[in-house]
Amino acid sequence: MAAPTAPTLTSLVTEALKKAGYSSPSSSLLTRAKDEWMEEVKHDIWTRAKKLKSLHTTSIMVTTNGQARYSMPTDFSSDMTMTLLDGNTTGTAQDGTVSTVTLASSETLGESDIIGKEILIYSGTGKGSFSQVTSYDSSTKVATVTPNFATAPTTGDEYMIVDTYYPLIQKPVWELDRTNYPSVRDRPTHFFPIGDSDYGEFILYPVPYRNSTKPWGIRLRYYANLLTLDLSSTLMSTLYQRWRNVWIQGVMVKALENDDDNRQLAVRDIYNNKLIELIMRETYGGDLSNLRCTIVDYE
Repeated sequence: MAAPTAPTLTSLVTEALKKAGYSSPSSSLLTRAKDEWMEEVKHDIWTRAKKLKSLHTTSIMVTTNGQARYSMPTDFSSDMTMTLLDGNTTGTAQDGTVSTVTLASSETLGESDIIGKEILIYSGTGKGSFSQVTSYDSSTKVATVTPNFATAPTTGDEYMIVDTYYPLIQKPVWELDRTNYPSVRDRPTHFFPIGDSDYGEFILYPVPYRNSTKPWGIRLRYYANLLTLDLSSTLMSTLYQRWRNVWIQGVMVKALENDDDNRQLAVRDIYNNKLIELIMRETYGGDLSNLRCTIVDYE
């Protein structure tokens, strides 16, 4: 049996408009539903809760020697954790694809040394790509990774086999201002978020610096901003599927409001209930489906 077809922005708004009474929505109405009403539904969700499970995502960055200040990802909303990535084994790739990287011809690692470890491409075309090695052929030097690299590494890209993780401690930026030597250079141990979700940055302390060309990697786990997510991103496609009923009900409400249709009040009540259910399900500690209760009668 084939898997159900994944919903898209077009299929969701089309279904919503059909439920609102448009048997064959015009292209202009579809455009308005996608560009305006769908955005209003996203805003309805966003104003109720920003730290939702489905908005968890990860970004990989690479430090620059002597640089302490870095920009947050463009879809950043709020941080969860930041980890410094390091490793003793580095080299220059001979070749690569989205699912493999051919390590240096001089690489002496065996299968037991690399399988299960993560690999960071820290310079070249695939810079910032990061994944876990699931198989390795020590004769061909080809390492297979899962999941796929964000960008396929190519000949000449430099890699690091990550074997050490340093969790960074988050502190408010005013504590950095109290530091006597804010420009001290070493392996970072703290990060200081500055700005907001529209202009987010962070400062590493100490300033990243080492006497080699090898940088550190940074893994940032964070909540994405629903309002700025790339509509063609994998995460947005996942949200179309997970929150399908909310998208459809929300756009249906907007269409009925636009037509001043009396059904809008009843449909809005259903929509609000679906929003509440979504927030409860997507917020830690709020999933009622996991609630268990036992009633004991002592009489």
